[in-house]
This record gives sequence, C-alpha cells and structure tokens, in this order.
Amino acid sequence: MGKPLNSLVAGRSVMKISIVTPTWNRAERLRSSLESVASQQTPPWEHIIVDNLSTDGTEELVAKYARTAPYPVRHLREADSGIYQAMNKGIAQATGEALHFLNDDDMLFGPDVLTSMSRCLTLPDADIVFGDVVLLDEGQRRVQSYRRHRQVNRLTLVERTITQQAIFYRRDIFDRCGMFAPQLRIAADHEWLLRAFLRHGIRGIYLKRPVAVFRIGGVSNDAASETAHRREREEVTRKYFSPREIKAAQLFRRVARKVPFGAAILNLFVPLRLNVRTLREKNGALLPDPLAWIDL
Repeated sequence: MGKPLNSLVAGRSVMKISIVTPTWNRAERLRSSLESVASQQTPPWEHIIVDNLSTDGTEELVAKYARTAPYPVRHLREADSGIYQAMNKGIAQATGEALHFLNDDDMLFGPDVLTSMSRCLTLPDADIVFGDVVLLDEGQRRVQSYRRHRQVNRLTLVERTITQQAIFYRRDIFDRCGMFAPQLRIAADHEWLLRAFLRHGIRGIYLKRPVAVFRIGGVSNDAASETAHRREREEVTRKYFSPREIKAAQLFRRVARKVPFGAAILNLFVPLRLNVRTLREKNGALLPDPLAWIDL
C-alpha cells in the first residue's frame, strides 16, 4: 500500500497556481475553458489570458469572466508571433508559485483538478506534476481516447511527449531551465521537456488521474500541420538523442514494451529511467504506486 504522503504537505495543502491561457479569435471555445477554471473547488491564484488581439468578442467575454471570478483575471492584449511566445509572456507575468497552460479550446477535467495537482506540487521533489488527458472528438461529440502518461522514460520521449495540458510546473523551474523556444511553431513544449529532463535533471511526479480535456483539432494535431509537426519533432529529437538512442526507441516501441519486463531488460543496455515517481489518490491521501517499478 505504501505510506500516505499527507504528512509531507501538512500545513501547506494549497499551492498558488497561475493559469495561463493563450488565445486568438476562439471566443466560443474559450467560454467553456474559462468555465472549467471557474468551477474549481480550489480556485487558481490568478488567470492570465494572453490574447493576440482577438476581434471576435473575446475581449467582452473575458471582461464578463473577470467581473464574476473570485480570483484575479488579467487580460493581456498585444500582438505575438505564436502560442509559445504567448506562453512565455504568461510566465513573465505570473505571480503564482506554479503554472498551468490551458489552451483556449481545452478544459480542466472535473472541479477537483487544481485541488489534486496543488497538493502534489507541494511535495519536495515536484518540479513538474502531470496526469492524463481525455481526447474529445467534437465532430462526433464523443471521447476519442484516453492518453495516459504512466510510462515516461528517455526512450518514450524520443517519439512521444507528455501532453502539454497534462502538466503543472513549479514557477522557479523556468528560471533553471529557460523558457519555451519561440522559434518553434509546434514542438517547443516537447523541446522544453527534453531540455529539462535530459540537461537539467528535473524531478517529476505522475499522478494517476485525468487532468484535462484536450479537444482534437488544435494546431499540433490538425491534419494540415501534420507534416510540419513531424519535421519539427524530428529536428528536436536529433538535437537531444544520438542515432543509437533513436534506434533503441524504435526497438522499445515495437518490441520491448510488448514483452514482460522488456523495458527492464533493455534498461541494462540503454539507461531509461527519468527522475519521475508515480502517485495515486485514495480517500484523500496520496499514495505511492506499488507497480511503478515496472514502468520504466
């Protein structure tokens, strides 16, 4: 079972979380995103809307939201060159101890997300905390899939990333690892994770629970941008991984993950582990996952 970790967060059960939402002419979708934040049992410290001069009623929507929200809402309206520059602006403006980037077409999953993630962020080894995401196909009005991030290691990061909407960051980790690379159009969040894990040795906690609802159709999963996305990801991959590691990742995906203890065996030849531990919630307590040792 493991020992509950509540004692580690005694007297510090709430982390000041700044939510940053980049937006540009997505007022109708932004509405449900804002509602998901407003419904949280533990409110955010602040909500920063970084708006690339929208002309579709976003300004009026945010003004109405700011009047009713029981926390500060800041609407930063100025031109930017893309989502990552907007996210960097949010980091610079944030006054909270932690950050979460919630895109204008995505939502927090349930009213207890900030409560859960805030408690995890208070743990001493939590540079970042991440969970899972639900992928919503709005065209068919149904959940398409559930993206789990339980198995994160050096080789899984060669070909896949941790979905941006699943991650909460300690604010000071950006001072240590730097901002998002604004010259990248789609994969800067993935590049940041590789930089943080592989060059700065950050520590992470994976909490086994859904964190966000990710609407299919954004810039990183639109069919029209698929080729550009692949090229950018390949460029980032070659920057951080050797050809040997890339080949090992292909072996891991095709073979080792499907064989009992295959990852543990491969770890003898190619180091896989990152400084990430897995927790779960039970009856309000945070518990270690007894099976996490096999999830390289």
